[in-house]
Amino acid sequence: MKTPPVIHPMDVQELPLPVVRNLPNGIPLYNISGDNSPALRLEILFKGGYAIQDKPLQATITNRMLREGAGKMTGQEISQKLDYYGAWIETYSSQNCNHLVLYSLSKHFLSIVKLLEDIIKNPTFTEDNLELVKRNGKACFEINSQKVDIVSQRYFENALWGTEHPLAHIVETSDYDNITRDDVKSYYRKVYNSNNCVIFLSGELTNDIYEGLSNCFGLEKWGSDNIIDKQSVQPPTTEYGKHKVSLPNSIQSDVKIGFMAMDASHENFHAFRFLSVLLGGYFGSRLMSNIREENGYTYHIASEVDAYGHHNAFMISSETANEYVTPCINEIYKEIKRLYTEPIPETEVEHVRNYILGEMCRECEGITAKAEVFVNAWLSGNDLSSVNEYLKVVKSITAQELSAVAKRWFGNDRPMIEIVAGEI
Repeated sequence: MKTPPVIHPMDVQELPLPVVRNLPNGIPLYNISGDNSPALRLEILFKGGYAIQDKPLQATITNRMLREGAGKMTGQEISQKLDYYGAWIETYSSQNCNHLVLYSLSKHFLSIVKLLEDIIKNPTFTEDNLELVKRNGKACFEINSQKVDIVSQRYFENALWGTEHPLAHIVETSDYDNITRDDVKSYYRKVYNSNNCVIFLSGELTNDIYEGLSNCFGLEKWGSDNIIDKQSVQPPTTEYGKHKVSLPNSIQSDVKIGFMAMDASHENFHAFRFLSVLLGGYFGSRLMSNIREENGYTYHIASEVDAYGHHNAFMISSETANEYVTPCINEIYKEIKRLYTEPIPETEVEHVRNYILGEMCRECEGITAKAEVFVNAWLSGNDLSSVNEYLKVVKSITAQELSAVAKRWFGNDRPMIEIVAGEI
């Protein structure tokens, strides 16, 4: 009889922390060590995001407009220049930040960073481009408004923050029509300046690259003098309870169940993330085993901890046939109750531990993945060393400790948000 191979525990090492080096004007520059790759990833963040906008979509549309024309270049010319150098730029907004991400080869970086400077400092914001961005955004929005998972997410976030909260607004088609060029210019003046700027560079930071960044963004203060606190998001006023959203003729319904959890600095945060994986964070999780494998109510179900700036939400999400909505929800609550009423087996904890360690190896492979890990830590308001704190907890946590966290956060009939979007 052949002897099976010996299974060794995962040996995952701590991530080296970014090196912090300020530009001459004080802009923080976080450098994440490269892996001898010829590529660079540059992420420039401006504090603000949705939290300080005066109208819905103001932050998103302003950030999107930056690459539609700058200085003497049109949006098409910007795209052609990026294509010529094999580079690209992504723009997106979040609860408390606006992001511009540049991917480029190191050898072309100095040419591209000058273009990026123009995009950030000298956007043209023409009426024609604004109408194009609004029209494209509206078309995508209308398509997505027929998808049960996206609609349920909108209503989940509405209940998560509380109806009157600035981040709770459920976007409507008319919100695109209401954004004017003056709105875009006003938001730009308020947010895009050196006081609110933070830079993450992934890859080798040579002297030439540092000087290029300094020449473009760091020699003097630029933009307005407005300073935005990164923790500008008001506390949530969550509205718990059941909410149904009707989408006639939907073949399936989307179910979302959850609540606003603890901040990333909370003593239970890392253990809670582990618990979320055990419940529904991988293919062999409790929710998948019960609701997919045993009952066949769904193809996929997951639980996760989502970051909303300095706040974090726990959410279980699944699509199921309309006739299975009620039994699916019942089984979800059954598995939640098991977490805090039954002891968690050590064998299951070891299984989940090895899964998480394997995922951490995959998620931190390459400069892009490492950058996202550290940017997310910065957005949470925690020290960047918190990335390695999670690793320590994953390696050491016991079943008894997880049971205690489960009782604290799920026990005593914990109030939940429950959203069902579909053919009601």
